[in-house]
Amino acid sequence: MIERIRNWWAGLSIRERWLVGIAGALALGVLLWALGRPAYAAFVDLDNAHRAAIDREGRVAAKVKLLAKRPAKAAATSGAVAVDQFLAQSAGEIGLTLDRNDARGSGQATIAIATAKAPVLIDWLAGLEAQGFVVDQLTITPAADGTVGMTAELRRTGL
Repeated sequence: MIERIRNWWAGLSIRERWLVGIAGALALGVLLWALGRPAYAAFVDLDNAHRAAIDREGRVAAKVKLLAKRPAKAAATSGAVAVDQFLAQSAGEIGLTLDRNDARGSGQATIAIATAKAPVLIDWLAGLEAQGFVVDQLTITPAADGTVGMTAELRRTGL
């Protein structure tokens, strides 16, 4: 087999040898591309999965932080601080930004958040309810980028 290839190669002119060499190099390039492209796509998928895992880890950490707080202690803390200040601090601890935070009386507030991930927002609201807050009115609006916006009226229970 190798002898036949050597005879064939010897029978080619210099110009034909150059053309066959260039064709071989191009074929090798196409073969490397055909093998490299799926490998690159696999690495991109791994990177995306890693970023999603980091995002999920942040949500789980926020849930753990909310669950670690004792409701009685949190309610006592919220009673000593104005409602709007407590809500701003609570939201800031888990990375949410209150775009509007208006106190309405001694135990009520109206808040708005322009963009947040829905699971984080819902967990935060559930944590507030566990700490003695009642959601009187809630409007959640989906955004095109996968986040949600929210407006809510909250009040402390017992007031």
